[in-house]
Amino acid sequence: MISRILAFTVPACRRAGSRAVLGELATRSNACGSAVVLSQRRLMSHERNVVQSPFGSVDIPEKNVTEYIFEGYEKYADKPAITCGASKRSYTYGMTYEMVKRMACGLLSQKGCAMRQHDVLGLLLPNIPEFVPALHGGLLAGLTVTFANPLYTAEEVCRQFENAGVTAIVTLPMLLPVAEMFKSKMKHYKGTICIGGKHDLDKNIYGFEQFLKENHRSELPEIDCHKTAILPYSSGTTGLPKGVELSHYNLVANLAQGSHPAISKYYQPEYLEKKETILTIPPFFHIYGLNAILHMVIKSKNHVVSIP
Repeated sequence: MISRILAFTVPACRRAGSRAVLGELATRSNACGSAVVLSQRRLMSHERNVVQSPFGSVDIPEKNVTEYIFEGYEKYADKPAITCGASKRSYTYGMTYEMVKRMACGLLSQKGCAMRQHDVLGLLLPNIPEFVPALHGGLLAGLTVTFANPLYTAEEVCRQFENAGVTAIVTLPMLLPVAEMFKSKMKHYKGTICIGGKHDLDKNIYGFEQFLKENHRSELPEIDCHKTAILPYSSGTTGLPKGVELSHYNLVANLAQGSHPAISKYYQPEYLEKKETILTIPPFFHIYGLNAILHMVIKSKNHVVSIP
């Protein structure tokens, strides 16, 4: 039997077919091998392009940005937090955080703006101290906050706020006509808070100072730090301004990076108790002026002077 198997010969046509199949398999194998090699080369090239920080990894806490920057404010409650460089109007850390909480409650209160979590609050403000309670009151209430350049035309502001889904605005008396123009375009507008103005409830306008003094009561929500916190818009250099969604976690991560002692002297041991007065020029409606300057100064408990 064994001799018969060894003596058996495959017909020529079958041998040819086998060679063809083997050749196709070899071609496929070579192609797969080439693809694997190419993939490995791309991975190696990608790894070579990854830039590692010389300062190591950064611990990013799971906190909302308001909680993160005001952490430990009680120790500096009587120290100046922010001052208007024009009017010299100034608030301490204790006053500022109290205003933040009252603003948050007023925005949610049924006797106030009756906003709901994830509604969008629009700020139409220059660099003034009240920008802080307006912004962080909104964030503490669980809202998304967007801001527009107060030098924009009314049409530009309305386009941005409509695109962002704004349902309430914080602004100044001189910019009230812009807010009124926007209100006329909206079906479910919830109110305008006017810094330096007075209540005009027939027009759904709330004076900022009186709004805070009314001390509204509301239950503040738990905030998911991965939800959208702010919605800044590009300047429109290459087209119309576009919104950029940034979560609390995004903002906190950036602040944590900038808090490294090798980057900021205010986190070096000899500076921990030294507090300075820092002048800010970039606008708060720009992400650099907001997070890299205003938030950094508040987090380090220094004193910021704003220029309207």
